[in-house]
Amino acid sequence: MFGWKDQRIKVHCVLSCMCEVVKRHSNVDYRPFYFNVWEEQFGWHEAGLSYYSDSFQPTRLMKWNERLFGVQTVQWHAPHQDPATNAAKLVELVEQAPRHRHVVVQIDMSLMPERENTFNLSPFPHYVIVSATEREDQWFMLDADMKWEGTVSREQLLQAFIHNAYPDGFYMDAQTIQTPTPENVIAFFYDQFHLDRNDLVTGLRTLVTRLTEDPSKIASLGDALKHLYVIVIRKYGYDYALMFFHDELQLPRDNYEYWAQQIRDLVQAFNTLQFQAVKMSLTGSTGQLTSMLETLNKAEAIERGIKMEMERELTLWSAAQYAHVKGGTM
Repeated sequence: MFGWKDQRIKVHCVLSCMCEVVKRHSNVDYRPFYFNVWEEQFGWHEAGLSYYSDSFQPTRLMKWNERLFGVQTVQWHAPHQDPATNAAKLVELVEQAPRHRHVVVQIDMSLMPERENTFNLSPFPHYVIVSATEREDQWFMLDADMKWEGTVSREQLLQAFIHNAYPDGFYMDAQTIQTPTPENVIAFFYDQFHLDRNDLVTGLRTLVTRLTEDPSKIASLGDALKHLYVIVIRKYGYDYALMFFHDELQLPRDNYEYWAQQIRDLVQAFNTLQFQAVKMSLTGSTGQLTSMLETLNKAEAIERGIKMEMERELTLWSAAQYAHVKGGTM
């Protein structure tokens, strides 16, 4: 058993906030919620790849949070309102929240210099959970993805919200948390599952080729891919899924070790690509282009194999659930 209560992998800040609430209020296994985080939305800007998208909204995950776990999840941030009005709403929610309510806000973490900015990015849009303390000038902040919690200046956090280019927020009411039904787990798995499509690899292949075709743009290649290592962290969502299925199905440990290594190899392939991009941007030579495209082909092949294994294990798990139903044990 992998002890899912103790798993502390950085993957995706919205999902980490939602799963933290499930973990703290119940003994329900939250790991299926990480299915397909490896496919979560990212952005393409004029300058290149971005770990956040201008159009991202947590609406899909909010709906699934309620459908899977019964956690009512409500959007409180109003995009049509000015920052000051939304900040006032945030203050009201935090200071009047009942014990079962968890208020989530997206801030620019680069404006919180006392907090470690692991990715050294500016801006750094990031979702955290906030609550009131006995001191009016301090709030408690839970950074579920970075695994940090502590008190911060209320005013500083509000400024990091107001001056965030991508402000957002929702709250979760965790009065009762339910165990997801097998039907909903399977539906969630297939909601974003794409076996024969890899948007990240396809986009990177296009971006790398486009920038290297123009000698004047080669120097920008490193910066164009600088967010890649943040996106690649989401691939560890495969590890959550792998551990869930192995705990549920009691699969051989060797099977887990093999696929865990495949996940590490996948992450390493993308890290290698980023290193190659930096090297090419510094040298101005296209000599690395063939190697970069080969690295992308390798990443694509590894990830397709992992997805096939995830689907195989889901099928085994599904059969086991329905066998229990037929046996009258569910």
